[in-house]
This record gives sequence, C-alpha cells and structure tokens, in this order.
Amino acid sequence: MRVPEITDVPADAPGLSGAAVPGRPSRLLQALTILLGLDEHRCPACGMPVSGADCAKTAEPLLRARMRACGLCADCARALPPLSGARCRSCGLSLPGPAGGRQLCGDCLHRPPPWQALALCGDYGGRLRQLILRFKHGGRPALAFLLAGMLLEAAACLPLPDVIVPVPQHPKHLFRRGYNQAHELAVALGLQLDLPVRPLLRRTKEVPPQTGLPAALRRRNPVGSFCAPALEGLHLWLVDDIITTGSTLRTAAEALRAAGARRVDVLALARTPLP
Repeated sequence: MRVPEITDVPADAPGLSGAAVPGRPSRLLQALTILLGLDEHRCPACGMPVSGADCAKTAEPLLRARMRACGLCADCARALPPLSGARCRSCGLSLPGPAGGRQLCGDCLHRPPPWQALALCGDYGGRLRQLILRFKHGGRPALAFLLAGMLLEAAACLPLPDVIVPVPQHPKHLFRRGYNQAHELAVALGLQLDLPVRPLLRRTKEVPPQTGLPAALRRRNPVGSFCAPALEGLHLWLVDDIITTGSTLRTAAEALRAAGARRVDVLALARTPLP
C-alpha cells in the first residue's frame, strides 16, 4: 500500500490547521518574515523600505506594474512617470502647447541633429535628478540596471540596433569617478536586450569638462573631438546620461555617421530645460 504524502491530504483536513504545504510558507514563517523585514528591499531612488505587501495594496495598476518592474516605492513610482507633454521630437526639449504631432524646436528646425530618433526618460529635475546624481556622483553604478529599464520603456517604439555605443567619458571624470556612467548604462541595456555593446567612439582631442560652462562654450567645446572606425551599414544606439545643449551627442553622432553608420538613435536619461 502506498503511504499517502502530505500533498494527498487537503490543507483544511482535521489536525492540519496551520500545517505547512509544500511550496508555500507556513503562516508562522510568513509572520516572522514580515516582522523581521525579510520581505523588504530598499527603493533604489529614495532608500525607503518597500515590501511585497506595499506593492499588492497599491490600487493603480500602472503604478503597481512600475513598482514591480523597477523596485520603486509608491512615491517614487508616482514621481517618475513616463515622459509626457509637448516635446521637440529631435532633442526632447519641452515645448509650449498640447502634446501630439511631430513638433520641432527652433534650433532643430534651423540645424537638424544627425540622429534619426530620440528616447528620453524625462526632464532633469525632481526625483529623476536625485536618481541620476546617485548613479553618476554617488558611487552607485549598479543603479544602471534600474535606469536602463526605465530607458527601455521610453525606447519601446524604436527599432532595435545592431550595436549599442556609449559616449566616452572625459579622462579627468573617469579618473575621479572610476567608471563611465554612459558605459554602465549601455552595458545594462545590452544585457537586458542581449545586444552587443562596443566602445566605437574615441576622443581625438582633450576637451575641458563641460560642467559649469556657459552654453556657448558647451556648444563649441566638443566639435571635432570624436572619431570612429568603419561602420558601414550599421544601426546604432548612442547612449548618454544627460542632454544639456546636445553638442556632445551631436559631435558623437556626426562621427558615427561619417564612419558609415546607416542610422543613429540617441537614448538619454534626462534633458535639462532651458534656463
């Protein structure tokens, strides 16, 4: 005669009240897990504890999905919504008027950028700025995976590239920080999409760090500062963290196109608004 296993007995059978069912933790273990905070993790944006129960009790489906996908608390998920409003389709600059259509700002009408499409998480401010600062200056390169996930949401409408290319870091910043945030972001995108990441851009001249410079100098500084090997017929995603004047990305994209790239799309975390 076969000896019945516990899985053969109903969970509500007499004498089995509160007994553990294989594959399901007991009520006591569940209570201890919650009491000790073992079901919690830290929100990567603000550092507050987040539990599975917090996510389950969130009423808004889209907010709940973002909390689960990115590990955010409800406040940060609400403060990091998908990009909305009227935008220049080429550089991401916020524009007056209703959203929709294929608007261009005055600069892009006068001098179209050398990339075909742009994906952007949002404006450089609020909770997104805090997250980028922790990633860029706070010694938290592991945040690249969270930020890459957010960037993939923004880039969902773009065709996948042949290769992902990070913008090279300024040597002084690389020495001080120890990592290139654009490279970390590109690697995280490549891992999530199973696409190759290649450092195809090389700096051809020393350019002073852009931080703190007036806009006019920022636009002139990177001109002619990148080169690339032969890239005949490739579709590339060019990745950087922040777009300020767009001069660095413009110069980098021009170098890629000059090397024979068939198409260049730009992916960036944030766009600084006009002063």
